[in-house]
Amino acid sequence: MIDLMKHTYMMEPEKVQEDLDRLWNRYQSIVNKSNPSWEEVNEARATLFLTGQIYCEKIAVEAIERRLHLLKEKLSLIDFFCLIDKNSERLEELRKDELFNKLEKFYRIIKKYKNRYNEGKYYLDEERFIKKYGDTNPKKELKMGYRGSF
Repeated sequence: MIDLMKHTYMMEPEKVQEDLDRLWNRYQSIVNKSNPSWEEVNEARATLFLTGQIYCEKIAVEAIERRLHLLKEKLSLIDFFCLIDKNSERLEELRKDELFNKLEKFYRIIKKYKNRYNEGKYYLDEERFIKKYGDTNPKKELKMGYRGSF
């Protein structure tokens, strides 16, 4: 996570991609294990929470927002998201700005990661994690739900 934060701060999208891939692969290795330890399941829980809810939903968004005023053509966060999500014709002109290119690439990496799944139907294979958590949890009366609720 420290490397991910550093590469986010430095706005190095390729390194962010590598960091997220490394975290995803470790998470998948735990979720795919037939009998993970309680410690491993909690590592997966921390990865799911930190990457899915804290990093993608808060830190990454704020990292983009903090840089938008530095663009040659200043944009609001909503405008930035809409331009990219709608594949606007304006993108060609905006991409002449090196910072815009980095922010766009970063945003696309975060969006792709956030919607990533392997076998599950929820993002980040959360339902697979929930099953693994329930199978491993020593307190069987505690049932975890979607987004970490009990």
